[in-house]
Amino acid sequence: MSASTCTACGAPPSGRYVLSMHGEVTCARHPADGRCALCGRPRQREEQGWSRFTATTARCPTCAAQSVDTVEQARSHIPAVREDMAALGIRLDQRVRVTLVDPDVINTGGRGVCLGRTLQRVEEGGAVTDVVGIEIARGLTSTHFGATVAHEIGHAWLAQRGARALARQLEEGVCELFSGAWLKRRGTEFARAMRQAALDNPDAVYGAGYRAVRDSVAAHGIAAVLDSVCGRGRLP
Repeated sequence: MSASTCTACGAPPSGRYVLSMHGEVTCARHPADGRCALCGRPRQREEQGWSRFTATTARCPTCAAQSVDTVEQARSHIPAVREDMAALGIRLDQRVRVTLVDPDVINTGGRGVCLGRTLQRVEEGGAVTDVVGIEIARGLTSTHFGATVAHEIGHAWLAQRGARALARQLEEGVCELFSGAWLKRRGTEFARAMRQAALDNPDAVYGAGYRAVRDSVAAHGIAAVLDSVCGRGRLP
């Protein structure tokens, strides 16, 4: 199906329509039964090709066709993500293992859909002593997978630099900045749409944090921002 024709009726869209991150259009007049957890495409009742993502969300056929489902697929992508992050100046002193997990393992009823998490060893009193590993949801598109790995590498990098007990908005904002920088290097329309969605995210932690860190980088430069975050636990 052409990106210029409706995913529901196959005709060119008329009137208002919904545009997914893949650039697929769906006429707004069609009743939707939820949306793709990854790209936002509306799901039509009885539409074929959709698959389960979490217990309460689904994945569209386009995202499913690009998914990272196996350990072998993940391993084929991870080295390039690490190299891209290193090119951006984000290198881990100690490599952290990345593993695939069932999406439900890291989605336990919180707001939104969690795509990854960084496991840290915390001593009594709340101080982080070590980064144990990174878990990434199975079934992401390769672009979502890379962006999520880049985000979680950010958490590990901050911990290894001693930037601990940061305000959550600040830490997630820095990690979203890293993810956005990785997406910018992709140069694809899908990656651009994902990056823009992260910048437009209304969430008070992830979206607002990303925008605050990005604005600080624009004003002071990335080196000054990261030095301030790691050394003083705040933006310049």
